[in-house]
Amino acid sequence: MITDPNNLIFAASREFGGAVGYRFSYVWRVETEHSRRWAKIQGLNGAKAVRGDFDAHTLGVHVFRDFRTCRKLRSFIGAGTGGGILDFDLKGPADISPDFIVIDDDTSISTYGNVFMGPTYHINSQMRVGAGFEYFSCTDQAAESNLGDIDGINRSYNFFLSLRWRPDFRARRYFPKP
Repeated sequence: MITDPNNLIFAASREFGGAVGYRFSYVWRVETEHSRRWAKIQGLNGAKAVRGDFDAHTLGVHVFRDFRTCRKLRSFIGAGTGGGILDFDLKGPADISPDFIVIDDDTSISTYGNVFMGPTYHINSQMRVGAGFEYFSCTDQAAESNLGDIDGINRSYNFFLSLRWRPDFRARRYFPKP
């Protein structure tokens, strides 16, 4: 639950991302990720009748620390940073007065930071499935109104599923002899 003031209330939110990474030890790995997040806006704290759309594209770098090496079920923590393009399109009256109209039709460039944690199950030496929790925070953006700007807070608390494939470059099937 998000209790910060001026947070957007999302419905039907989705995220899809892809990443390419490198494991440089048994416990440390790094990845670069591109993701897209989109949602319907179903209100703003203090303006529950606000409606609109949200769309974001992000590109970032994440570092992970894995625990319980040599086990099938392993936990991890991670952190990352990056940038993105945020597109908000919303409009509606504030709760305190129907004459106080919140409007935002803006595309902006933003930086972000995030942290992750969760478990990963190693199906075999190449396939892993995971689940986890992510705290994601973009640079705060102000929403406009007919009475002045309202500070906005861009944070989300996400649950995710993941599938990772690790190629085995030592196998000859990937690099057959000529």
